[in-house]
Amino acid sequence: MSSCRRFLCVNYHQRMVLARFPRWGLTVPAALFGAALLGTATLASRTLRERDAAVREGILVREGHALETLLRGTTPGEAGDVLQEFLETRSEVVAGVAVVGPSGVLARAGADTEGGFEVTAALGREWRPAALGPATERGSGPGSGGGFAGGRGAGGRGMSPIRLRLLATPAVGKESTLARLVLAGGAAAAVALVGLAVVAARGMAERQRREEAEAQSLRLATLARAGAGLAHRLRNPLAVVKGTAQLLSERVPERDRERVERIVAASERMETILSRLLDFARPPAPQKSSFDLSALCRDVVSRSGGGAVNDPGPVPVSADREHVETILEELLANARSFDPQGTVEVSVRHQAANVLLDVADRGPGLDLDPASAFEPYVTSRPDGTGLGLAIVKALAVANGGSAIVASRPGGGCVATLSLPAAEA
Repeated sequence: MSSCRRFLCVNYHQRMVLARFPRWGLTVPAALFGAALLGTATLASRTLRERDAAVREGILVREGHALETLLRGTTPGEAGDVLQEFLETRSEVVAGVAVVGPSGVLARAGADTEGGFEVTAALGREWRPAALGPATERGSGPGSGGGFAGGRGAGGRGMSPIRLRLLATPAVGKESTLARLVLAGGAAAAVALVGLAVVAARGMAERQRREEAEAQSLRLATLARAGAGLAHRLRNPLAVVKGTAQLLSERVPERDRERVERIVAASERMETILSRLLDFARPPAPQKSSFDLSALCRDVVSRSGGGAVNDPGPVPVSADREHVETILEELLANARSFDPQGTVEVSVRHQAANVLLDVADRGPGLDLDPASAFEPYVTSRPDGTGLGLAIVKALAVANGGSAIVASRPGGGCVATLSLPAAEA
């Protein structure tokens, strides 16, 4: 296999793969994988938080049992001192502690324990009056409960109505930073993954566009070179044919003169085709300048048969003025060939950083694929050469623009030229 054929096959297969792989084909799997990654990070973070909560609960249960042991041999009147002493020895773990009975808090020390962790305590007989006494204030005094409020509840044996409430210090109550780091890391990784997929998708789309443009340019260049070579070879024999026919037209009898004149006319048409072929093969390099596209449109339309021009006022573009004039003349001629009796409409409008020039007619409309309308030698006109729109596209691309054709709503066709707007 030759190197040229191998190059074409490789590029063909690359284009086929890219065509089967949608532009955003990377984004969807990346988004799904990112969502799975975020879900896994959330689950891991929740597990770590549950672990922290279990550790915190285990610590408070242990401290609660230790406090229960200390209170078991005391009376309610001694509870305050016991709680204060316990809090001082456990200051790194416990911020507040309270003894709670059926009627409320019986004794407390440290910070407010509302909402704290509770454990059931089985205390001695001395605590029974505090848990089962009447709901009236008890007087203070030895063995009287030290001002504790009694409460109605289950007496005798069974679950004790006394509960120990402990409030953990911020250090024990705080969740580890690992849980937050895992969740934040998972979210950042998911976002980064989707972002990279979007960038990769855009890169693939841009690469596909460049490859298609390069392939199109290579194909047109090859075709143009072949056509230019053929045109050069034909021009000299054609000149001989035309010159001979012109000489014969002066010498042949009247009855044969019409045939000779048809030869001259056909030769002139072939010269026109060859000249246009050479224009397509070697479009002159653009000499860009800033000029008013609206004024140019009005000028060209007025001297080429007239028509309606719609513009928002002066619209400066950056392009070769002669190239744009040639493009507009080609588009107007193409539109009038399909709609000789109608009014060709020309409009100029802005679109982002570009300026759009529309040439619309009410002819029969497109009878071929719009993408192939600018291909060389493709035409639906009986007298067309198939090079007019090809020259339009070549000049448009040379000036950093583009050209397309489309069916017009209500019938007819509209050709659109896009050019870069001039910098203000």
